[in-house]
Amino acid sequence: SGRPKGVTMGGKRGQSRTSLACPPRLADYPAGSWVVSVCFFALMLWGWVAAWTAQICFTYTVGLMIKSKTRLEAWNGFLFRLFSAKLTFLLTPFVSMKVKGWKPTKDMVAARKGVMVVANHRSFMDPFALGAAMFPLECKYVAKADLFAVPFGGWAMGRAGDLKVKFDKHKNAGWGTVKGSTGQLLALAATQLQAGNSVAMFPEGTRMGFDDQKSRDAENCVMPFKPPFFDLAKKLDVPVVCVAIKGTDDVWPVGSNMLRPATITVDVAEPLDPNNFDTDEAFADAARKLLGDMYLRLCREDGAVGKTKET
Repeated sequence: SGRPKGVTMGGKRGQSRTSLACPPRLADYPAGSWVVSVCFFALMLWGWVAAWTAQICFTYTVGLMIKSKTRLEAWNGFLFRLFSAKLTFLLTPFVSMKVKGWKPTKDMVAARKGVMVVANHRSFMDPFALGAAMFPLECKYVAKADLFAVPFGGWAMGRAGDLKVKFDKHKNAGWGTVKGSTGQLLALAATQLQAGNSVAMFPEGTRMGFDDQKSRDAENCVMPFKPPFFDLAKKLDVPVVCVAIKGTDDVWPVGSNMLRPATITVDVAEPLDPNNFDTDEAFADAARKLLGDMYLRLCREDGAVGKTKET
């Protein structure tokens, strides 16, 4: 496994191996915990059912007075993130979270001014962690279309107005998108942002360690970004908020269905102004570098990194 150039391992042996490896190896993580796994999955299912039920009740009572579809989706998204992310995290034993950095404004929380939230992707735990860390800011998540068919959880995502990525298994080893679907996705994202809702995504496109080749292309533990959403942010003059997440793979590594006790650390950067970048590629590269620097700083603070060479 590779690691960022100019970086040396720190004192926490097991953590340094996984935090800096590109890709990490499942064998380097501690053994899974039945207690954490059973509690989390039980709470996750409860959160999905509770969120979907709350959405149905809200939609057919108070929601009948809300004429705007995007406004109703904002409220349904708030309910989904509350039950499936915030409460699930709070109640899962032996998994904790530390959040620091920028806080959204009242207008952003009230869905009157949208931002685009981008985060690094290391685990299936990332959407739960990001939703809990950014709460009460409600975002429309960009997610695989298959997830929307999952009972209760997927149904709740649909009512929340989350955004579907339609992959074509016959294109680019399964990572290509269905013809015409990217334009539809960007149009739906634009509608949400123009309505004042925020959008969240993982621009690496896959989890660190899921695809070995993509993992080896990482710089500062962050794989290359896909630029279309940065082009959209420039066109709509929407700020981009970079969120570095460390420790989600310590809880739920790629290749395992068992969870582990760990602490997740989340660092939220000040928004990037799209007007400061000439092209979407430059915007994406700047966000990627910022995220990588933030992630290495979190590793250094946790003792997983020794010395780093600033770039």
